[in-house]
Amino acid sequence: MNVTKVSISLALAGVALAAAAASLPSGLRAADHGDSPAVRVDTRLDINDVYVFQSPQTPTNTVLIMTVCPVAGITGPKQFTPGARYQFAIDTNGDAVENQTFTMVFGKPLADGHQAYTLTGPNRLKVRGTTDDLGVTAGTGGKVFAGIRDDPFFFDLIGFRRGLAFSAQTSRNFFDGLNTMSIVLEVPTASFDATNIGVWARTFKGRKQVDRMGRPAINTVLIGAAKKDAFNAGMPRNDVAAFKTEMVANLKAAPLSRSDTDANALAAILLPDILTYDTSNSGGFLNGRKLTDDVIDAELGILSNNVVTTDFVGNDSTFLQVFPYLGVVN
Repeated sequence: MNVTKVSISLALAGVALAAAAASLPSGLRAADHGDSPAVRVDTRLDINDVYVFQSPQTPTNTVLIMTVCPVAGITGPKQFTPGARYQFAIDTNGDAVENQTFTMVFGKPLADGHQAYTLTGPNRLKVRGTTDDLGVTAGTGGKVFAGIRDDPFFFDLIGFRRGLAFSAQTSRNFFDGLNTMSIVLEVPTASFDATNIGVWARTFKGRKQVDRMGRPAINTVLIGAAKKDAFNAGMPRNDVAAFKTEMVANLKAAPLSRSDTDANALAAILLPDILTYDTSNSGGFLNGRKLTDDVIDAELGILSNNVVTTDFVGNDSTFLQVFPYLGVVN
């Protein structure tokens, strides 16, 4: 018996950024792809990933990206839900309550398959555009894009399902060649009126909040199945009161078996579920999240106490250095 492999399996089973016991690809669960029952009813409202980073094209701007609808064009539609709200929430004073919001609402698909949309935001921002249009500006110095793009997430999901069989020889990116629906917003950083901000994305159908996400895999990995829908329907300002006990218990339980001190310290970092970002710092995760950041490796190390630090998978996308930065569709 391979003792090293057994120790790694005990440390990480259920910890990698997927609850990958479900079937693939329709049962895909990685990062936040398909992380609760409610988001799988209409996958167009399922937030996969959230990114916040300094614009490589205009360093005085900040880029916000939300991807939704995993495996778009195969098991998911190549569109957004008409009439639903796709929203970025921005906390500018550290109280886990949004001070600014940017909201996208899409119309029904047109004859050519595209959708008209309206973006609203701070300072009476109101922009109209059409999906896949690269020429839409959003206020002074701002830009907006919505449409299908290469899924920027990367992870050896199959290796995980095979007992954490990660190796430089066999690991591969399950998301290679898959697409997702994406919303990209670039805004002048000065418009936040703050150096340190918190960002999360959320989707609404009517008055119901269907999904929300800040950091990757918080709900997927550290919230129990019975509370996943409640987590996605919740608000960050309530996270500590509503979910810290649950998170600490899951961190202390086998197979993680973190000490009470470690579990509480991790929960204090990971809750509320907000992607924190120092706008003066161009570094990546945990400071915001860049497209190239290997969040799998980072979180494997964090959650396993450095028992495992990599899945040996790198990014497959060819990211652009100009807006909208995401790779083109496969």
